[in-house]
Amino acid sequence: MKYSIVLLLLFPVFALAQSKASKDKIDSRLYEVFDGEYLEQLQKQNPFLLQRWSYYLDHAYYIVEDTKLLMQDYPSVKIEDLSNFNLLQIERRQGLKRFFDQSSTYRIEGTNKALVYYPAKIFNQRLNKYLNRTANDG
Repeated sequence: MKYSIVLLLLFPVFALAQSKASKDKIDSRLYEVFDGEYLEQLQKQNPFLLQRWSYYLDHAYYIVEDTKLLMQDYPSVKIEDLSNFNLLQIERRQGLKRFFDQSSTYRIEGTNKALVYYPAKIFNQRLNKYLNRTANDG
């Protein structure tokens, strides 16, 4: 009986701690793009999507520096701070596009650099490798 009462008293503490830990796993940059309630609902119902977005923010692209880029006819993108930016937010605001089988390149305004998206196919393969998933995992 005492053991049951102790468990009942401690359960809310454990549940609260677990809930807090779950919220900490959501990348703060996602809150800049999505509603917090939606993200917390995804945490419970579709955590893979949160993992995908978090990985996407840092691994869907690479930056190249090349003075020849200034002569190329690539569409441009405005990124104010190359060391700290939210790719999902920039995509929404500036309408960037990426493709499944080919890279997309955007000249970064005011620089001799470009943002290059990995093809979605390559990104998905890298994400699955990062998460130790196989094609059959879902």
